[in-house]
This record gives sequence, C-alpha cells and structure tokens, in this order.
Amino acid sequence: MKVLMLTDAMDTGGAETHVAQLIRGLKALGVEVALLSGGGRLADALEAEGIAQYRVPLPSHRLFRLWRIRQRIRSLVRTQGFDLLHAHARIPALLLRGIARWRRADGGRVRTLVTTHARFASNRLLSRLCYWGDRTLAVSEDLRSYLCDTYRLPAESITVIPNGIDGTRFQPSPSPRREGPVRILFASRLDGDCSLGAKLLLRILPALCRGGYDLRLSIAGGGDAFDALREQADTVNRALGQTVVEMLHRVEDMPALLREQDIFVGVSRCAMEAAACGCAVILCGNEGYLGILGRENAKQAVHTNLCGRGCPLPTADALEADLRRLLEDADLRQSCAAECRSLIRTRFSADGMCRATLAVYHRLVSPPPQKILTVGGYFGCGNLGDDAILRGFLELLHQTAPELGVRALTGSPRKSRRRFGIPCRSRKNLPGIAAAFLSSHAFLCGGGSLLQDLTSQRSLFYYLGLLRLARRLGCTPILYAAGIGPLEKPASRRACRSTLSRCPYLSLRDPDSMQALQILDVDPALLHEGADAALFLPPPGEGRGQTLLEENRLPRNRPFLCVVPRALPATSPLSPLLFAAVRVVCQRHGMLPLLLAFSSADEKITRVAARECGGRVVRVREAADAVALFGLCELTLCMRLHALILASVAGCPAIGLPGDARDPKIRAFALGAGQEFLSPDELTAAGLVERMEACMVDAPARRVLLGESLAEMRKKARKDLANIAQMIYNKEND
Repeated sequence: MKVLMLTDAMDTGGAETHVAQLIRGLKALGVEVALLSGGGRLADALEAEGIAQYRVPLPSHRLFRLWRIRQRIRSLVRTQGFDLLHAHARIPALLLRGIARWRRADGGRVRTLVTTHARFASNRLLSRLCYWGDRTLAVSEDLRSYLCDTYRLPAESITVIPNGIDGTRFQPSPSPRREGPVRILFASRLDGDCSLGAKLLLRILPALCRGGYDLRLSIAGGGDAFDALREQADTVNRALGQTVVEMLHRVEDMPALLREQDIFVGVSRCAMEAAACGCAVILCGNEGYLGILGRENAKQAVHTNLCGRGCPLPTADALEADLRRLLEDADLRQSCAAECRSLIRTRFSADGMCRATLAVYHRLVSPPPQKILTVGGYFGCGNLGDDAILRGFLELLHQTAPELGVRALTGSPRKSRRRFGIPCRSRKNLPGIAAAFLSSHAFLCGGGSLLQDLTSQRSLFYYLGLLRLARRLGCTPILYAAGIGPLEKPASRRACRSTLSRCPYLSLRDPDSMQALQILDVDPALLHEGADAALFLPPPGEGRGQTLLEENRLPRNRPFLCVVPRALPATSPLSPLLFAAVRVVCQRHGMLPLLLAFSSADEKITRVAARECGGRVVRVREAADAVALFGLCELTLCMRLHALILASVAGCPAIGLPGDARDPKIRAFALGAGQEFLSPDELTAAGLVERMEACMVDAPARRVLLGESLAEMRKKARKDLANIAQMIYNKEND
C-alpha cells in the first residue's frame, strides 16, 4: 500500500508531531509512506530517515498557488500510484475535493482520508467548502461531536483514533531527579490562541516565589506571542532580582527537556509527552481548565484530547491553587506523575494509534470485490434499529467474507453512502433497483420484521416483490436474518409461501420465525437459523458515554434508568402503566429516567414520557451511541426490538415490553438472550415494578448470562453468512 500524507508546514506543533509519529509507525508496519508539505524541521528529520518528500509552497488564499499545489498532487497520484491520500490540515484536504475523477496510471481509484486535530474557525461558507474525504478521523470524541454539529458529518463516517506517544522516546529519566528548585515547564505553540497558560504562569510566579517556593519556570515554543511573553518574563526576573523564568523558543530535544521537569502546565500532545516522561501535569489551555491530571478527571481529559474543551476557562487563582498543592506535597507530585504515565501508556499508545489507522486504511483500500451483493431492508428511513442492522451486517461481512462487495437499497441514498461508506440506491427507484440487481450476484432481503402484515400489507408485498424481481433478473434472492410474522391474512400467507419457496436460502433470526415458515409448508431444507446482524454493531468509542452525558447536560453522579417507548393507539393502557412504574422505581432508588426514541415515529410519545416520568430526552446520532447510553444505565425498558438487542450488546439488564401481544419478536429475542419479557396481557404497574427491581438486584448474574447467550447467537450468525457466501460462489461456478 502506498500512502501520501499531506499537511502544511512540518516545523513544530502537536499536529505536526502526530504526522511524523504516524509516518514512522506506518513505515515500521510495512506501509510505503511519502510526505507532501511546506517543509520544516520535522520534514527534514523524516527525509534523513528515508521518507520520500514532496515540497510545495505553503498553502495560502492565493488561488493560483492552490491550483498549482492541486496539480502537483494530481500528478503524483498518476505517476507514483498512491492508493490513499491522507490530509492533516484543512487546506490540503480542500485540494482533494473532486478526487473521485482522478485515476492512477494503472486505472485504479485513489481513496482519501482526513484527520481533524483541533477545532477550526468556521462559518456557513467554510463549512460548505471543507472536504472530509471518504473517511474522517478525529483525535478525540469531542472533536467528533464538533464535526457532526458544525459540518453535519454523519457520525458513522468519523472514527476516533487518539494521539499516540512513543514510549521509547518519551520516558522518565533512569536516574533520580537532582536536588534543587522545583522545575515547571509550559510548552506550546506561542500564538495568541494557545498561550494563555504561559501568561497566567508569569502573572502568579512572583507571588509564589515570594511565598517561599524555590521555582524555575521554562516557557518553550515559538509563535506570534513569543516576544510579548519574553518581555513579561524579563519584567518578572527583574522584579525577583534573579533569573527565574527562561524563554526557550523552539526545542530540538523535547524528551531531554521534559525529563528535567517536575511539573508541566499545558494541554494536548505536549501534556501527553510530559506525562509519559514522568511529570505531574496541570491541564491549562485557552479552551478550558481541567486542573491536576489524575484518576478523577482522566475520562474527561481523554474525552477532550487533554485539552479541557468545554471546561471553565483558566484563571490565575485556579492555576495558583493547583500549583501550591503540588509544590507543598512532593508525594502528591510523584503519585500524580505515576497516574499520568499510566494513563498515557494505556490510552495514548503510538503503536495502537498506527495500527488503528492502518485498519482504517485497509477498509478503504481493499481489492476489487469478487462478487457483489445488494442488501435491502428498511435502511435509511429514520429507524435506529434498522440502521444498526446494516452497520452490523457490514461489520460481519468484513469479518466473514471480506472479498464480497456490497451495495444497499436505502431511503436516503446520499446520506447512507456517506454514513456507511458503500454505494447506495433509493429503495423507491424501480429502475435503479433493477440496475442494481442486474449487476449483482445475490440480493439479501431481511434484517428486521419485514414480512408481516400487522401494520399493513403494503410493506409485505413490497419486499416479496423485490425478491421476485431479483429472481427474474438473474440475481439470486436470499432472505437474510429475517423475522417472520405475524401473518394474519390468508393472502399474506399465500404470497409468502409462493415467493419464499422459490428462494434457494432462507435465513431466519429466531426459532419462532422458522416455525412460522414451517406452518406455511415451506421446504424445511431451505430454512436456516441465524441471528440479527445488529449484534455485530461496532462498539462505541471509549469515552463516548462521557460525551453523551455532556452533550445532554446529564449529571454524572446519578444512576440512570432508560426507557425506549413506542407510539401506540390512544386506547392502549400500556403507556400509562409503564410511566407509573418508572416513576415509582426512580423515586425509590434516586434514579433519573432517560427517554430515547428509536424511530422518528416515536418522538412525540418520547417527549410525553419524559414529562410523565420526570425524565430527560436523550438524542443520539447513531446506533453505537445507544449502546454507549445503555452501558451507563442500571436497567432499560424496551418497547422496540432493537432497543432490547442493543441493550443486551451493552450488557445492560432489560425488560422487553411489546406493544401488541400478537407480535412475537421481542418475546423471541428475550427468551433467547436471557432477558426479561412481559406480555401486555399480564402487565400491571405493581408487577412491572417488582420485575424491574428484581432485574437490578440480579444484574451481575444477568450480565454473565447475556455474554454467553450473545456469543452463541453471534456464532450462528457467522456460520449463516459463511453458508450464504459459499452458496453464492458455488452457484456462480456451476
């Protein structure tokens, strides 16, 4: 694989150091990497290590210069045969717009990736101009949320890969620290937007020195504010009658400098490097103040890439108070330094960063598929559960049969293409559907309760019609991980029996669905038991739950009970009984109810439920967010099947509450997974309260049972998809 990294200057800074570390790590993993940049100290060091360099003028707002750089990139793609272009700055990324039309000399397509290292100043025009590649990376969860909110990127298209610190370069000194003054370091790019910590240190330093502390402060970095800070440092030194502050400008050997320090004040990558070298760290930056880094605030620090974004802004009083704590207690300094170093080793490994990035590369740059599948369902129609099925199916396919290509029929093709990274067509465009079938080897219809007439017959005949059309166009029709029933009308049962009997493979997600087809006299040899693909939904990123709490302004010190309601007829007594039971349990146990809508049709009842239960409506961007939310809860009440499935994936005890006694899907999954289930016919407020409290008491044992049950379901699903892949290959080779 050949990768071209693109950025601005490679002189100094956190993003530039990240790029250099990533290039070295990828080269060690066997990737052929080159760098296109405006040059600089780090670029020279990489060139000395044998990394191919392409120097261009620094990007600016001059259109002719931008055009020249873009032409240079295009020429390199054509002549050097790069498989992937990875941009690390906004203007280089912008120059890649329209790259889908570019081709290498061998005719292959080049893919793009963009990493976001910080928040950019933005407006409506800039947000439309920015380009985010085939896939976007962010170095922290809060930046992922920022991209979704500001640039309206689909959450599924963004992967969070934290910064990586090389533990072999950044490590504590093997010899004991020398006696003498306590050494404090502030290191950063010294521009106006990132030098507030240095200004505050210079403001409080005279009071600390006059208070009896023996200190030495070093300020390292270059930028627009360097001269002003140097003047302020000279004033402090004159006032104290000795050289207490040293201005270092840019530092060539940062690890050596950090090993000499006791306390580091700053944020982001410099704070990570200081922690790796055994310094106690105070997170103080222009975007927020988190204070002394330790076990108590580690999750919040990781959530913001050790930048403190979203926290109160720094003040001289807060910084002075934390410095005094560390100065007065050497044992506290040592314990904080040990906790900081442990955090960096476990959460900010350079090797982990490079391997995670390489995994994204492999997903983007894959060989041409040997066979093409078209998958159809209720995808892209505003239902979180159905989108979880598609996301989980793509993950399962990558694990089981990565040589198969896939396209999807969805309700929102453009958005789904960006979200899931696969070609998509409208599920309502008949010519487009026919064209997809003509160029596919198989059509997989399923995921969810598609074949039922409880809501209406229209959707039933729509999906049966797709299976018939695929068969007539020479595309193998396959029912995949489907739920069957209820089928109450004779015409529905006849249509299902007639259509499904002509499919060569029928995969069912539960025993009840298999029994329903056996009752219809469908050939048992066609029936195979699988499992719902949502079980393979990729796990939420570490710290995603913390992000959800902050985005929804939820307290961190209260237990949560989650409720996923469903819109029901006004005459149904289920909702009032549910709300009453939730109020009782939450009042008894001091819990906060969280209400989550899995479908756009449920938003109204979700708001009503929040008012009735005294709870909060939580908005999520993707199915993985729901898993993160369930992971924070003591119990979940589910009126939607995929809420029950995702709660089980999160290891959260749950109770399934179907809205209609005739609907078997929630009961079937609850019995298979070891979760609780209550039929509407037997539901009372007192009975539900009793069952909820029993679930919370038995939570540890239930989590063990859930893990075993889901492992068995996933095993069936893998075998099921492997059988389908083998059947497709055998059919094409016959």
